[in-house]
Amino acid sequence: MSLVLRRLAIADEADIKAAVAELEAEGGHWSYRYRPDLTWPDYVALVHGWEDGHDLPGDFVANADLVADVDGVVVGRASLRLELNDFLRTLGGHIGYAVRPQFRGRGHAKEILRQSVELLRARGVSPVLVTCDDDNLASARVIEANGGVLENIVPGVADIPKRRYWIS
Repeated sequence: MSLVLRRLAIADEADIKAAVAELEAEGGHWSYRYRPDLTWPDYVALVHGWEDGHDLPGDFVANADLVADVDGVVVGRASLRLELNDFLRTLGGHIGYAVRPQFRGRGHAKEILRQSVELLRARGVSPVLVTCDDDNLASARVIEANGGVLENIVPGVADIPKRRYWIS
């Protein structure tokens, strides 16, 4: 396995559209900011602009939305928030990640998080806050395997408490 986190590309259209459908089918989401109303090239340009803080939705911060690529197949994604606003400081954290259902259980989430932490450190962000739903034990294990230290559990959205971890 050679997982690489990289920027979204024009060639990713079919994989991303499949990933969006797969995660929605199980009640999740690929990205809070996926825009099916845009042409694919416009969406890719929009996502690239977010890294520099251009055209950010609502109260979002500058972020790098990256795809996790294994041998040319998009298996997951990572959102690296380059700063924290009040919501992210409490519930969202610096990193959001997801793995497509058929690629789970192969260590991809652990590697996505490991590389995400390295990328943020390279940008001067440390320590890194990572959160997960209190009942998401798989994500908690991934965070802990990457050195996450549980700070606390706080009330979350829709009555689902959030675990807040710091990775130094």
